[in-house]
Amino acid sequence: MLPTKKTKASSSNAYLISSSSSADTIVSNDDILTLILHCLPLKSLLKFKTVSKHWLSLITDPRFRPKHDSTAVSGLFIRRISGRTNPKYDMVNLGHRPSRAPFRSLTFVNDASGIKILQSCNGLLLCCSFRANPLETTNYIYNPTTKHYTVLPCPTHGFYRNNAFGVCLAFDPSKSPHYKVICITNPDPDLPDHCRVEIYSPETGPWRPSGRLFVAPRNVHFKNGVFWNGAICWLSDWGDSLGFDVEEEKMRDIPMPSVVTGDVRSHRYLGESGGHLHLVEIYGSDNLLFDVFEMERDNSGWFVNTESI
Repeated sequence: MLPTKKTKASSSNAYLISSSSSADTIVSNDDILTLILHCLPLKSLLKFKTVSKHWLSLITDPRFRPKHDSTAVSGLFIRRISGRTNPKYDMVNLGHRPSRAPFRSLTFVNDASGIKILQSCNGLLLCCSFRANPLETTNYIYNPTTKHYTVLPCPTHGFYRNNAFGVCLAFDPSKSPHYKVICITNPDPDLPDHCRVEIYSPETGPWRPSGRLFVAPRNVHFKNGVFWNGAICWLSDWGDSLGFDVEEEKMRDIPMPSVVTGDVRSHRYLGESGGHLHLVEIYGSDNLLFDVFEMERDNSGWFVNTESI
């Protein structure tokens, strides 16, 4: 019996040595390790960042592109109508595997009046303190998955918070691990229709002005910007809307669908979903007729995605 036991032990040891050797080969080869990490879901990648500094450098490398679909929509956050302070949120699950809401209220900072969400952009949230006075408002970038947040500094180019028309977040993890924040300001109170673009990025440092002053129509909603296809889009009540190319740092007009003769447009909504830019237009006083438009990928124009009564 002794020789048999020795044979089994030797076979087991040989298997362990072989497995250990294979693991060492994979860990020591960045190309193979990157291919494996490339196939993992996002939550696993976030956990594996803490394995070692080497794994962290591989996962956070700008050239690393996870295989998961970043455009998939898992749910919607809905803010309850429950007073002016301490906002509460519910989540409507849209995925195949329903998950619990990561939060009911935002408590990553101690604020007696609470924190509200201004915008969601590819996994990051642009938030602000719930203040009636703009001079007391603080803006944050919050990652609900990692629980990390950043306090945005105040722009310094002759800017005061009460002269800000709107703040918007631009983040595309498929192109860069860094986000940018776009702020539309009025640098000269004597010229109320003149605007300037201010840009903040943790990669480049403090706020900086971009381009020259421009004249903006007063009917543009700078507080409700949407990031899509590399640009921030702002909706207008009538006429053309505005877009700002974040990489080229250029402002451009966005032609809007024409209104059918006899119809009265009563409401517009602009939003991004699953990598598509949608425009919802409601007509008539009864609000029963609406069109859902989608923008062509090349920004050439809108087409009707859904028409309903």
